[in-house]
Amino acid sequence: MIAASFHQVTRTYGAGAGAVAAVRDSSVDIVSGRFTVLCGASGSGKTTMLNLLGGLDRATSGSVVVAGQPLETLKGNALSDFRARHIGFVFQAFNLVPVLSAYENVEYPLSLLGVSKARRRARVLDLLDAVGVAQHAHRKPGELSGGQQQRVAIARALATRPALVLADEPTANLDSTTGAAILALMRDIQRARETTFVFSSHDPQVIEAADDVVRIRDGGIVSVERMAAAEASL
Repeated sequence: MIAASFHQVTRTYGAGAGAVAAVRDSSVDIVSGRFTVLCGASGSGKTTMLNLLGGLDRATSGSVVVAGQPLETLKGNALSDFRARHIGFVFQAFNLVPVLSAYENVEYPLSLLGVSKARRRARVLDLLDAVGVAQHAHRKPGELSGGQQQRVAIARALATRPALVLADEPTANLDSTTGAAILALMRDIQRARETTFVFSSHDPQVIEAADDVVRIRDGGIVSVERMAAAEASL
């Protein structure tokens, strides 16, 4: 089953002689329930591809499809609502709201969707426990370590039970030991909850842990490496 896909996607910035193609004529399928890494050197286009998958950027041409929905057909509030319900984000800078507690940061996307207080509480506590920070539920981000903040960010990304969780260099701002622990945590969650994760990364330990590796160079996909189990799903 396919969670998301690119169909001949190009993303160009600028116009005329100064135009730069950050992504060029790229096609790939993201298999549901898998751990996929978009890898390449800095400037290769992997973060642009991630932003296109998340609806944070628009393709110049081609089609980006998530959970069966072509994103180019969604405008304004419709795109924002789709993104809130179907896509979770984990950023390398964590992007937690500093004045909210860990509990409130995870609860926030559920509040926006109108989920009842009782259901919000049950889901938030379950997620904070799953990522190992339940004991810090009432602490604000400034009172947490980098690894703890990233765990809260992962819980927040999972709060709406999205079809797709996107992570942009999630281990980049962590030391190697903490990064390895966060990677193992996301792998455990991905397997236990059958969540589809897509990372952008050039971290060898992230690439080594992947189910599927999409290698990118100069805005184009040069190879897609899949474990055998993925082939039967396509």
